Amino acid sequence: MITLVLLTVIGCTNRQPSAMDADDFNNADGFNRADSIVSAVGETRDNQRSLEVIDSLDKAGELSLVKTIFYRTINYNLLGQYHTSLRIYSQLAGIDVKTLTTRADLESYIYSYNNYVRLLCEMRRYDLALREVNNIDSKLKAIGYDTFTDHHDIAQIIGECQLYLGQFRLAAESFQKSLQGVHTRLTTNHDPLDYRECQKTMNAIVKVYIQNKLYPEAKPWIELQDSLLAIANEHPQRDSVFIDEMKADICYSKARLAFALGHTEESERAFKDYQSTQTAQQLGNIISSSYYLLLTQRYDEAARNYEQLDAFLKGSGYKATLENFGRYMIPKYRANLLAGRRDSAIRVADIVAHYYDTAMIRQKTIDADLLTTFYDTEGKERQIAEQRAELSQQRMFTIAIVLVILIIFFIIYALLRRRAYRKLDATNCQLVIANERAEESSRMKTQFIQQISHEVRTPLNVLSGFTQVLATPDIEISNEQLQDISKKIVTNSERITHLVDKMLDLSQVNSNTVIECYDTVHPVDVALRAIDVSDILQATHLQMQLQLSPEAKSLNFVTNQKSAVKALTLLLDNAIKFTHPTALTGHKDSKGQQHVTLDVSVTKHHVVFAVEDTGIGVPPEQAEYIFSEFVQLNEYSEGTGIGLPIARSLACHMGGDVIIDTTYTDGARFVMTLPKKTAEESPK
Repeated sequence: MITLVLLTVIGCTNRQPSAMDADDFNNADGFNRADSIVSAVGETRDNQRSLEVIDSLDKAGELSLVKTIFYRTINYNLLGQYHTSLRIYSQLAGIDVKTLTTRADLESYIYSYNNYVRLLCEMRRYDLALREVNNIDSKLKAIGYDTFTDHHDIAQIIGECQLYLGQFRLAAESFQKSLQGVHTRLTTNHDPLDYRECQKTMNAIVKVYIQNKLYPEAKPWIELQDSLLAIANEHPQRDSVFIDEMKADICYSKARLAFALGHTEESERAFKDYQSTQTAQQLGNIISSSYYLLLTQRYDEAARNYEQLDAFLKGSGYKATLENFGRYMIPKYRANLLAGRRDSAIRVADIVAHYYDTAMIRQKTIDADLLTTFYDTEGKERQIAEQRAELSQQRMFTIAIVLVILIIFFIIYALLRRRAYRKLDATNCQLVIANERAEESSRMKTQFIQQISHEVRTPLNVLSGFTQVLATPDIEISNEQLQDISKKIVTNSERITHLVDKMLDLSQVNSNTVIECYDTVHPVDVALRAIDVSDILQATHLQMQLQLSPEAKSLNFVTNQKSAVKALTLLLDNAIKFTHPTALTGHKDSKGQQHVTLDVSVTKHHVVFAVEDTGIGVPPEQAEYIFSEFVQLNEYSEGTGIGLPIARSLACHMGGDVIIDTTYTDGARFVMTLPKKTAEESPK
């Protein structure tokens, strides 16, 4: 049960309202080792052991307060110790929702209140249940979470309470709200668990309608369940256990409704379908189905089912309460009496008589716990409200003082600045502007010289050092060392050559020379040549992926192949550089690698080459600034800051462009577009 609830909670993290995105929770789900331990112990179904583990983790500080409340109440509810759960639920009132900084804590808080309200509903405390729903809903709305009452479970509980309180119209509206919640959930979530949870909600609505003898209202909800069962049955990951449970619920509800409407044969067929399921053979369901047998006067079968009641009660932690007497003992007494088993009926009556006083005392204790919980909650709410009011007053007083000081400061500042501006004439203003431009130009030149010096000095130092080593007389160098030296000499020579080529490219594109486009090429060839020239496949710290659209695989277009390859190579070089392991952003695969994706596609007028990486990214406000010459956002990174300007200039000279996609947030995404000219369209 704990595992099932955890799966549901984790799944619901995808269904947060738009007002609460990942940034609101520090990009942390909040599920940790302690949650895994609780889940593993929960799978053993040893609730007492689960409580011991939860207490131990709580004392060690590995569980937050709201998680501790969530896990403890689940286990106490499974043990049937509802009055203990009520005491624990009272602690929820002392939690400030604004302090819940992780999704795990927020979801635990929501589901704890969900279970608390459901428990109140099952105990027939409908007024209190509705009051608690409104209370938690207002708290959650204060932090931007406005879908609590829209969730299909909560809306169903609200409708159930309203129906039992005689508010039929409001109940129908709540049930429709629940159905909308089902549609919302199934629009984005299609796991077998989602179908099962939504079907349970709709079946709960059927039950409450039947119990209130509103039979016409129940029928459409059964039909909706049939449709959902058919969809779940066709699911690629069909879960046979969930399918069986859904079929059992639907068939049993059909049997009850058909009998209530006087359709005996239809009722019997539905009940036989129910008994054919594996779910119906479970001990708890055997006992529950006895209710239908009593309705249809099949007293012998009901009496035989109740022979297993003792084993069921022993396994479920049965407590002698008035509610349990009405749910189990009185129906067993009636079944035995009407089946002619008078001795068995008398024994049941003796048990009820014997434990009646105990049940009365237990019921009063539960009522007292409930009242205590309610008054404790109200008291804590009142105390919190008083503290917030006091803090609000202090905050307002502080803000007022700060505002007065700021106003005085700005008045003085404005007067002084106005006086200073009056002293400046037009000439001074022009001199200031000219001076700023000169300083900026000087700074950029200095920065460029430093970058070029660094880019040239590093490989020259390597070449000079190895040349001195090789020129040293009588030096002994192994073949392996000689190969390594040769490799480094070639690498650094190529580095200098590439730098000179870049400078020549920059000079060419700044000269406004038109690039002639007469080459008929394949987009895939351009991509493969750029990948080969950039050596991106040899970069061990990242993983390269090439994605081709069907149109890109079959298209031939006219461009300047050399310039197109060079521009795309510069974009790939940029991706290699800024997805270095020292700039990891957390977007890694299981091997700890970064990702670079080259996507080639075709639009109506352009061939599109998109380079995506998972590197450090580019702030949106600096998206255009990076295309300026000699500009680098990180002054400590290698390079001259001319790669991107050259790439854009080359693309523009070919009639295209290079832009950065500011909507991409997992790194950087540069898009190069070239005109989609065919050989027929291109001038000869």
